[in-house]
Amino acid sequence: MRSIIQRLGVIPYLLLGAGLLVLGLLAINHIVDNFWPFDVQRLDLLRATALDQIDAPAILEAANFEILLAFLAAVLMSVTGLMLPLAYFLNRRFDRRYPHPRFLLVLRQSMWVGLWIAFCVWLRMNRTLGLAVVLLVAVVLVLFEVLLQLRTRAVQTM
Repeated sequence: MRSIIQRLGVIPYLLLGAGLLVLGLLAINHIVDNFWPFDVQRLDLLRATALDQIDAPAILEAANFEILLAFLAAVLMSVTGLMLPLAYFLNRRFDRRYPHPRFLLVLRQSMWVGLWIAFCVWLRMNRTLGLAVVLLVAVVLVLFEVLLQLRTRAVQTM
C-alpha cells in the first residue's frame, strides 16, 4: 500500500487537500447562511453593537457556543486541506532522510497550521488578536512539532 502511495507522489495529498478544503468551505457557507449565532431574545445586542455600546466578550458570551465551535472546526478543516500539499512539498524538500514523507506527519503539520489559523480567528472574534499573541502561539506550535519529531527520531534509533 505504501509503495502505491509513493508512486502516486503528490496526487493523494492534492486530492485529500482539495476534498478537505471544499468540505470546509461548504460547511462555512452552510453555517453562515443557515444559522443565527445568537438567541432571538438577544436582538438588543445588534442595536448595541451598531451603536458601539457593547464589547466583544459580551457578544460572544451571548452567542450559541455550538455554532461557533462548528464554524471554527470548519475553518480548521479548510486550512488543513489548503496546507496539506504545501506541507508535503516542504517535507519532501527539506527532509532528506525520507524521499517520500509519511502521510500522518504531513497531515499533523497541516493540522497545526489549521489549528493556529482557527485560534487566530477565535482571537479576532474576541477582538484580542495581536501580533505578539500570534507569533507566540506559532512559536509554541512549532516547538511542539519539533519535540514530536525529536521523539520520533529517538524511538527510531533505538
